[in-house]
Amino acid sequence: MSDTKMPVPVRLVYDVWFRDDERTPAGAVVSVTLEAAKALIAAGKAERADPLPGE
Repeated sequence: MSDTKMPVPVRLVYDVWFRDDERTPAGAVVSVTLEAAKALIAAGKAERADPLPGE
């Protein structure tokens, strides 16, 4: 499995809608792709739940 496809756990700082009708509340720890984790962290919507692979 490549690093970009490996699930990465992040802790949400804000509520996030991964689907239009499904809210994931702030404080939840979710596993997303590395690309999605970096995007959520850069947008200030999540923080690391553990170190990202390759860093």
